[in-house]
Amino acid sequence: MRIRRLDLLLYGHFTERSLELPAGTSDFHIIFGPNEAGKSTALSAIEDLLFGIHGQTPYGFLHDYSSMRIGAVLEGDSDELEVLRRKGNKDTLLGPEGVPVPGGEAVLRPYLAGADRTFFERMFSLDHTRLEAGGREILEAKGDVGQMLFSAGAGIGGLREQLSQLTGEADELWSARRAQHRKFYIAKDKFTKATTELGEQTLSAAKWRERKEAYEEAEEAYGNIDNAISDATTSRNRLSRIRRVFRDVQRKQQLDRLLEEIGDVIALPEDAAAIVAESKRKDAEAAARVGTLTEQLQRANDALEKLTYDETIIQRAADVRQACERRIEIRAEKADLPKLETELHATERKLKDDAAELGWRDGNSTGLTERIPPRPNVSVVRSLLNQKGELESDVSSKARLLEEATEEHSGLKDELAEVDEPVDASRMGIVLKSVREQGDIAGRVRSASEGLKNARSRVARRLGALDPGVDDEAALTGMRVPARAKVQAQREEQDDWQRRLTEMRQRAASVQQELDGALAALERAISDEQVVTADEMKDARGRRDVVWQLVKIKHIKGQPIPPDQAAQYKAEIKDLAGAFEPAVLRADDLADRRFDHAEAAGRIAEIKRKTEEQETLLGQVYDNEKKLLEEGKQLKADWAALWAGAPFEPEAPETMLEWLEGRDGVQEAIEARDEANSLLEAVRGEEQAARQQLIGGLASLGVDVGTLETDDLPIVVEQAAEELRLREAEADKRSGLENEVAEAGKLVVRRQREFEAAKNALAEWHDKWTAALGELGLAVDTAATAVDAQIGIIDQMRETAGRINSLRHDRIEKIQRDVADFENVVSQLVQVVAPDFADKAADDAVAALETRLNESEKIRGLREKLGEDIEGLKEQINTLEGQRREIAVSISHLKQAAGVDDNDLLESAIEWSDNRRRLCKERQKITEKLQQDGDGKTVDELAAECEGLAIDDVAAREASLQAELEDLRKQQSEAGDVRSQARQAFQAIGGDDAAAQAGAAREEALTEMGEVAERYVRVKTSAILLQWAIDRYRREMQAPLLKRAGQLFQVMTAGSFTSLRVDFDDQDNAYLTGVRPDESVVPVSGMSTGTADQLYLALRVASIEDYLERAEALPFVADDLFINFDDHRAAAGIQLLGQLAESTQVLFFTHHQHLVEIAKATLGASVNYVSLEA
Repeated sequence: MRIRRLDLLLYGHFTERSLELPAGTSDFHIIFGPNEAGKSTALSAIEDLLFGIHGQTPYGFLHDYSSMRIGAVLEGDSDELEVLRRKGNKDTLLGPEGVPVPGGEAVLRPYLAGADRTFFERMFSLDHTRLEAGGREILEAKGDVGQMLFSAGAGIGGLREQLSQLTGEADELWSARRAQHRKFYIAKDKFTKATTELGEQTLSAAKWRERKEAYEEAEEAYGNIDNAISDATTSRNRLSRIRRVFRDVQRKQQLDRLLEEIGDVIALPEDAAAIVAESKRKDAEAAARVGTLTEQLQRANDALEKLTYDETIIQRAADVRQACERRIEIRAEKADLPKLETELHATERKLKDDAAELGWRDGNSTGLTERIPPRPNVSVVRSLLNQKGELESDVSSKARLLEEATEEHSGLKDELAEVDEPVDASRMGIVLKSVREQGDIAGRVRSASEGLKNARSRVARRLGALDPGVDDEAALTGMRVPARAKVQAQREEQDDWQRRLTEMRQRAASVQQELDGALAALERAISDEQVVTADEMKDARGRRDVVWQLVKIKHIKGQPIPPDQAAQYKAEIKDLAGAFEPAVLRADDLADRRFDHAEAAGRIAEIKRKTEEQETLLGQVYDNEKKLLEEGKQLKADWAALWAGAPFEPEAPETMLEWLEGRDGVQEAIEARDEANSLLEAVRGEEQAARQQLIGGLASLGVDVGTLETDDLPIVVEQAAEELRLREAEADKRSGLENEVAEAGKLVVRRQREFEAAKNALAEWHDKWTAALGELGLAVDTAATAVDAQIGIIDQMRETAGRINSLRHDRIEKIQRDVADFENVVSQLVQVVAPDFADKAADDAVAALETRLNESEKIRGLREKLGEDIEGLKEQINTLEGQRREIAVSISHLKQAAGVDDNDLLESAIEWSDNRRRLCKERQKITEKLQQDGDGKTVDELAAECEGLAIDDVAAREASLQAELEDLRKQQSEAGDVRSQARQAFQAIGGDDAAAQAGAAREEALTEMGEVAERYVRVKTSAILLQWAIDRYRREMQAPLLKRAGQLFQVMTAGSFTSLRVDFDDQDNAYLTGVRPDESVVPVSGMSTGTADQLYLALRVASIEDYLERAEALPFVADDLFINFDDHRAAAGIQLLGQLAESTQVLFFTHHQHLVEIAKATLGASVNYVSLEA
């Protein structure tokens, strides 16, 4: 069966998603999805489709349970089936139209071949966790072949732990060797102890009654004293209670009278007095504070009226401040003006001096400035001046290069004329390349020779290892031997026969044991119960009837007794009356006893019946054992007949299976030896052909080859390579010279063109130079160095002219304008705010204004501060007055509650209320204390008990009762000792349920022993059956499975191992080894963790291939198997799964893109790629 299409319709986070899995030459499909893309969901969908969706599936988070759907198209050998799967409890398998399919799950059985979910997960599903666990178990098995094959083949993990747990649990339950920790012996000790206690607790009934009566009398006496103590204690407690509460009862009655005298009083709050006192105190404090603040307010108002200032200057404060700032700036500018005028005169003199150097004689600086040429004209001259040296140097260098190129070209042509024409060695090169491409032929000859030697040694070694042995190869290959299937069938028949014989003998021993037990039980029952058997009853009644017949014949009928009876009953005839009465009494006694022991008699009859059945069954078992022995003889004869063509007596089938495997190994070794011989002859032929080709090529080059005929091929190859190198070097030298001559000629032409271009560029520069000097007004015949200096002077004059312009217009004239504007602004400001300063200079007027402004602002600040203080004082006075009003309001509710309107009357009402409250609280406390000390009685009941009593009389009576109680307690202690002795004596003979408890403990121990025995049988049997299954699987599957697994292991390890082999240690225990290409072996315990993982995968795939030969194919699901493998090992693993894909469908799920690329590179276009990304 294979899946052609998987439909994730409504499942997990998938909606209407289909995965196409078409069949191909290799049925290998790689399903890729990054994290959270749904790889795990798709994996789970395959199992849910085939076997049903789990009731608590985690994939119903997007689609509710009722709407979940998975679909698929399944392909069988000759048909296909399209189904849907919904979540539910029944009719979950649907057809394409969405209705339940007829037959339900039965329609999938032909496709599943009987597999269920557990088998599918174990056999056809593998992830990297289980792969690593399998490899780890292989290492832990330490080479145990059976465990490794069974675990990998059946896909069952933890065999070693399971077997160890079963064995350990069985040892904890029972063993032939007694130990304190074993549960059976613990239960047995309990049984022995309970049996001993049961015997000790069993005595006569008379003694039991005697001690029981003594115990009851002692118990009654103790009870009477206890009742007297109880009565006395009750009276004493009553008097003690009265003494405790007497004073409180009297005080409560006194308080009741006082409260009655006070009568009804208006109840005011408990803190009313404190509230009134606090309000009086706060009101007095507030009144005193108001008086003080009023005086402060008056003084502040008087001070405020005395403070005055100039409001006009305050209004123009910003203008005054600005004038002050400008005054500072103007004073600085006036100080700088003489210095700037001096600097201007010096700069004008420098300009005239520079102009004189150029020959310019204009009188003033303005005229000189106008004659300065523009910057672009100066830049043109400077640029041409810079180009002059470069152009002249370029012409000189190009002439020198042209001369050198011409000389080199002439020398190369002379050298080429002296070199001869080379010999053509191309054919020699082709022959040498061909020989080298064939690889290390000599090495292959040595390897083939060594391989032949090893193959011959392997044949001899394997032939000698056969047991039973065979003399030579011809006898081994020519003999007629039975097929492996027949040997396996014979082994199974013999194993089955041996098992049945063992079971039959065990059955015989079991039946015999049960029969012996039944006979012993019968003897014990007859002996212990004194039961009258039916035979005894029949004999007694027969004797009674015979004696009665004799009495009737002789005494009633008067006839003579027959001679035969007379001879038989000679003793009874002498006194028939004396013989008849004992016979009647005995028959009646036996009848009574048989009636009394009817139940025991029934048990004995049942035991007899079982005994007879066991005897019959034992006979049948012995007959069957004889038949099995005859069958065993026939099996031995059939076994010998199978090996009639062999020159030896056959051993046991298991041994002969190993012999057949060894014979196959010898035949494989012989085939390998023949192949090695053929390989050696082939590579020697290649070696001879290569030698002749090389010698022929050397001869064509004129080399003496006489000595090379006997040399080894590597020497001939090296000689040919050296000759070829020499010929190629000569050809390369001439070719190189020819190329150099051609290149030198080209260089001469190129150097000539470059020289002409340099001369033209220099001539063009001279033309531009003449025009540029005319633009500057300089003589055209001026030397270049002089022109450079004149350009510098022109630049200096331009900078000097700029400085003159800046000093005159930007600095000096600006200061003059600022001074005039400042004086005008100050004049206008003084006219407005201080006309009395009009006759002052602008600088002095501004200073005076600043002084007047500062004084006015200071006075205004003082007024503002006094104004704030006045407002603060008014606010405080208003606040205090409000507090006084609130204080009056805070006690108004108390006046209203007391019904008064005066503070003195309120204080009097509060005092009456507090007195009543105090008395009520005291009465409440006394009442609560009476309830605590009154032993649960009410206050009225306590008052009634105290009424009419004198406290002194109560104390005296209490002391008397205490003395009486002490005497009674002494009597009770003595009676308690008597009772304890009587109870101990009674309990010592089983007066309680000790005997019953001992009997129950004995039965419990028996039950526990039985349960332990049953559990031991189950556990031990499970361990034996598991080990038997492992051993049988190893015997049946070892040869074919290891052979195929070895081939797959070779693929997985890229040839690092060639096969797997079973070896034996010193104790003849089989263990698995890996065989290297050089025939060296590595035990499994010596393999690395990664190699063990590869071995486990090879065994699993080999087991699946073996299963597929006998059953319907199922898809193999691999979940990220190789995430911990490097690329080479991952490629080998994918190649292994690719081979499996030739037998069944392989679905390889992965999160990792690099595994996708490795799979495509390893298996090519045959891989079907499916992406889970949206």
